[in-house]
Amino acid sequence: MKKRKTDVDLLIKSFNTYLVSLNSEERLLEPEIYHGKLMNCVDSLSETFEEFLSFGKFKDEWDYNYFNDFLNGPELIIKSLKTNCTYGLGINNEGLFLSMHLSNSENLRYMDDLFWKNLLHLSDFDGFIYEEYEFTRDERRKEFPELFKTNKSMIFRILRKYIFDHTESHSQYLPGSVGEFKISTKFSDSIPSSIQKLSGAFKIMYKLNYSLWKIKDLKDKKNS
Repeated sequence: MKKRKTDVDLLIKSFNTYLVSLNSEERLLEPEIYHGKLMNCVDSLSETFEEFLSFGKFKDEWDYNYFNDFLNGPELIIKSLKTNCTYGLGINNEGLFLSMHLSNSENLRYMDDLFWKNLLHLSDFDGFIYEEYEFTRDERRKEFPELFKTNKSMIFRILRKYIFDHTESHSQYLPGSVGEFKISTKFSDSIPSSIQKLSGAFKIMYKLNYSLWKIKDLKDKKNS
C-alpha cells in the first residue's frame, strides 16, 4: 500500500461514512445524499481491488466498472477479460468480503493435486465459507442417500456435485455451479491487514480459475 501511496485514512473514512448512512433513514429520505456516499464507497472498493492487482502482478486486463447495490452494502463486480471469470468485492456491516465461483467447472476432471492443494489453502483463511447454492435433484439424492449424509469435506461436496451434474440424464438439468467460495474480514481488524489478507486470497482464487480456463483455451485453439 505504501508502494501505491494509498490513502488508508481516506478508505476508512469512505467506508465508515457509507455504513452510517446505510444504517440510517437517509437511504430512503435523502436518496441523492445516500447515492453520493454509495459511489464514494464503490470508488474505495475499486481502490482496494487495485491493491490486489499490485500484489498479484497479473498478466490480464480487468473490468470493474459495475457493482450491485444490495441491502447490506455494495459489491464491486470484477471481471477478468482474459478468462471471462468474475469475482465480487463488497462491504457489509461486519467488514469487507471477497467471493467467487469456479468458472469452467466442467474441467475439474483435468485438475492435478496442486489445484486441490490451492483450493484447500484458500480454506485456511479466517472467515472462509464454502456454500452450495445449487443442489442435486431429490430423485437422485434418494437413489444414493449414503452419499448425501456426509457434508464435512468441501472437496467431497464439490466432487459430488460435479459427478452428479455430469452423470445427469434428464435434459432439464444442466451442469451448474459447484458452489460459492467467500472470505470475510471484520472491522475489528485494520483495513491494511484486511486488504493484505484478501489480496492473498484473490491471488489463489485467480490461479484456480485460470487453471480451469486454460483447459478451455487449449481446447478452443485446437478446434480452431
